Amino acid sequence: MRELEGRGIRTRVLEARDRIGGRIHTIRDPRVPHPIELGAEFVHGEAAEVVGLAREVGLLMYTVEGERWRSRGGRLSRLEDFWERLHTVMRHLDAEKRDRSFAQFLDDAPGGRSAAGARALAREFVEGFHAADAGRISANALADGGSPSEDATERRQMRIVDGYDRIPESLAHDFPDRLTTNASVERIEWADDGVELTVRRSGATSATIAARAAIITAPLGVLLAPPGEPGAIAFSPTVDVIDRIRNRLTMGSVVRIAFLFRERWWTERIEALPRDESLESMTFLHGDSGDMHVWWSLHPVQAPVMIGWVGGPAAARLAGRSTAEIEDGAITALAANLRVSRRRVASQVEACWMHDWQGDPFSRGAYSYALVGGADAASTLSRSVKGALWFAGEAADAEGRTGTVHGAIGSGRRAARSVIRALERDARPF
Repeated sequence: MRELEGRGIRTRVLEARDRIGGRIHTIRDPRVPHPIELGAEFVHGEAAEVVGLAREVGLLMYTVEGERWRSRGGRLSRLEDFWERLHTVMRHLDAEKRDRSFAQFLDDAPGGRSAAGARALAREFVEGFHAADAGRISANALADGGSPSEDATERRQMRIVDGYDRIPESLAHDFPDRLTTNASVERIEWADDGVELTVRRSGATSATIAARAAIITAPLGVLLAPPGEPGAIAFSPTVDVIDRIRNRLTMGSVVRIAFLFRERWWTERIEALPRDESLESMTFLHGDSGDMHVWWSLHPVQAPVMIGWVGGPAAARLAGRSTAEIEDGAITALAANLRVSRRRVASQVEACWMHDWQGDPFSRGAYSYALVGGADAASTLSRSVKGALWFAGEAADAEGRTGTVHGAIGSGRRAARSVIRALERDARPF
């Protein structure tokens, strides 16, 4: 918006939700001295777009530092070589080879016999971090930016102290009159000389908005939704690029739950720990039990909060369960992975939060990943459609940053610059 307005191009932003930010969803509760993120939480790697905005508007960020722990065979142990073990497998990915699924890649036993444990860790990483089915995700796409390199900067994770939603708020701050919330786009009619959008406001009849061009930032799940489904957008005429990427990109599944406890009870003595060890500095826990294997705290912030996470096929299997069922299963899983009684965990729960991204009609999944044969599909989606439509968002980032906020911002800026070039070549006013 800022780039377009800065060149004299008048904009209108239509947001289907009652808040901006999409899959950034920050909750604030007076009982918690730290924002709770139900969507994007971490700033991954260099993330120049996010870090630059944070610095520009004076947002404080902190690096997530602490210890990784693993729960296996009834015992807890430090996982000090997480990235090194992951790299022993992921370094064998080769984008120049014929594409195949990541599961097929693992079938070749990359790293040799001694790397069996590292391969299991790599599968967990791909299904969790990328929210992907290892049997469907493109190995070539993972080879091109799908795993942090040996560069420590790329492995870095940070949080925004005041909440991730401050990023979209900062982007919209100077243009409140250009933003309309509770405005769901139901249909886009387009030609090379302009577009007409059918928009429905909450509790109101639909209206039409005409424009010279449109940048569409709807999530991939919405773009691929059949016409007539809740949240879907109908295009007239149909857009070939959506059909071309339909079997090359898909949305991953994630379930996450945040628990507020009365105290940081996991820092007390736990029998499964080695003698004289403590989970005081635990950031991540990689478990093997229950519905949710991965957990993290807000360390180094000393808050009594734990977040449970499951991605990929395991998350898809939770679809349709009620919030109460997921909460109950999560408590059981956390207790099992820390080798403590369920009663000990349940007795500490003060509150919990979650959001059903799979069932949300305006997301229809967590974030995108490339299927076999789709390593270049994001680049395909990012191209202009006859100078009338541009697609942006994390699924349309041509630089391999799908699934990230900085990829979404970067793709939006790229689309805006492309629109500027196209309209400045056009003699008609905009």
